[in-house]
Amino acid sequence: MYIATYPDIDTLSHQAAQLIVRLAAESVVTHGRFTVALAGGSTPRKLYSLLANEPYRRQIDWALVEVFWSDERCVPVDDPESNFRMAQEAFLSKVPIAENQIHRMHADWPDHDAAAQAYVIEMRRVFGTDGIPSFDLIQLGLGPEGHTASLFPHQAALREQERLVMPVRTPKPPPDRLTFTPPLLNAARHVLFLVTGSDKADAVHEVIEGEYNPDEYPAQIVRPPHGEVTWMLDTAAASKLSR
Repeated sequence: MYIATYPDIDTLSHQAAQLIVRLAAESVVTHGRFTVALAGGSTPRKLYSLLANEPYRRQIDWALVEVFWSDERCVPVDDPESNFRMAQEAFLSKVPIAENQIHRMHADWPDHDAAAQAYVIEMRRVFGTDGIPSFDLIQLGLGPEGHTASLFPHQAALREQERLVMPVRTPKPPPDRLTFTPPLLNAARHVLFLVTGSDKADAVHEVIEGEYNPDEYPAQIVRPPHGEVTWMLDTAAASKLSR
């Protein structure tokens, strides 16, 4: 685990953009493409805007990028709460990536189970596997109560071992969501947590330095045995860490 602290979200976002550029280049050299699952929420918006502009935009070979999402709210695609809409507006509509390389979760389908199953089928098709896809990068955030993706405390989804994507009902509006499950998160080559704000400081401390209790702090469950985890924090979010 690598932990880095930055004075503000601007500095943090530039460092995150540089990391993504590096991982994209390494992935293309290693196996010919870069597979990434994006996070929602407000924190990544600055990062996405940076990736859509120079100098970062030209440093990524967008023809070799496959974009997914680690979770999505069950809202219409044009809803302000849609993770896809945020990334599309801030980022994807501004870079030269083909539409068929952008794989959104169909969380707006009435049948959430069918939407989750369809996403797994789509991932396996793109990755060319019948097993668990291994993303080059899964980007995640952290909620004040320790949730990540849409895995919240005391959910059955935290103990899921078979399904890779599943519908969940969360205490945070909008309540109905689709989310990656632990087996998929822990198959990643790299995981990047971006966390800002003093309201996250307690959760950051518990997840990183507290006793292992993922039922209470779900982000603790992200421990890929063959991958690297990077935490990028602003000083407010890191304020209760001892290191």
